[in-house]
Parts: sequence; C-alpha cells; structure tokens
Amino acid sequence: MTTIRSRKQQNKEPLISQIPKQKDKDGISDTDKWNIIEQSGVLKQVASASKEEDPAANTLDYALQAIFLALPFSFLFATFEVTVQVQYSEPWSYRQLPWRMLHVLPALIPLIYITNRYKATRTMQALMAISSVVVGAFLLYTVHKSPSMGQMLRAPGLATIWIYLIVQLDLTPAVATLAIVGVYYYYGLRKN
Repeated sequence: MTTIRSRKQQNKEPLISQIPKQKDKDGISDTDKWNIIEQSGVLKQVASASKEEDPAANTLDYALQAIFLALPFSFLFATFEVTVQVQYSEPWSYRQLPWRMLHVLPALIPLIYITNRYKATRTMQALMAISSVVVGAFLLYTVHKSPSMGQMLRAPGLATIWIYLIVQLDLTPAVATLAIVGVYYYYGLRKN
C-alpha cells in the first residue's frame, strides 16, 4: 500500500506536463497555420472592414437617438411647466401636455443630436460641464431669488437642460458640476 507522501515523491513533474497532448487533427502545425493566415491577408480584411463605417448609417443612428431621447425630456419639460402652473394656481389641462412637448421638441432635438454625437470628446465634455454649472446655478438663482410667475417660467427649460447635461456627462464631471452648484447654493444663495 502506497501512501500519499510516496505518491507525491514518485510524480515530481508538474501537473501540466502530465496532461496528454492532442495531436493535430489536420496534420498542420500551428506555425504553418499562422503563416497561411498571414499570407492570405484575412486578418487585414477583417480589420479594415471594421474600420469602414457608413457615415449615412452613423448619422441616422444619432438622429434616431436624438429623437428618442428628446421625447422623454420634452415630457419632463411639459411636466415641469405644469408644476409651475399648479404652484401659482393657474388653470391647466392634460391636453396641454402633448402641445407643450411638441413645442419644445424642435429645440431639444438639435441640442441632443450634437451633444450625443460628440459626447465622447474631451471638448464636448468640457463644454457640457461648463454649461451644466452655469445652467444649474442660474436655475437655483431663479428659483431662490425671483420666485415670481414670469421668472419661474424659465425654470422648466433650465431644469430640463440641466438634467440632460448631467445625464450625458461622464461620472466624474457630472459629480464635480453638481458639487460646484451645491457649493454655490450653500455659500452663495442660502446664506443671503
């Protein structure tokens, strides 16, 4: 009877070398296969095909994304407008919502198209971050300092654009811009 210790001493070679090696089924070595692939140029064709994109299809994708993103943001705008009307006891009806959505769509679609298409670039991220700080600070200033009905009608558009910019920003710039606006509110508006 052999013990575990004696079995370990008998098999001193690594386990990986104990795995039986499979022979090539087709009889061609791996180096020969790679040489054939490189000589045929198949890999270059695949790489060049992936780089070639149809610009019209790309534009259509971004246009459809702009339309589909503009719909919920236009509904958000209409909801904020109704909220302002309710706040000041102004009359409103559910029939106004679709008209308000249609009213803001022509402004939102180009904004969303441009920012969504180039949002991966640093320039667009910087522009959206700066815009987010300005719009957010102006929204808080409008709500805090001038709560009249005429001034509050600015709030739905500002809030919609601010939310959209925060959604489109990368996480770090989004958190940074929210922190800057929060500091502005805490030290600038709240104290006065």
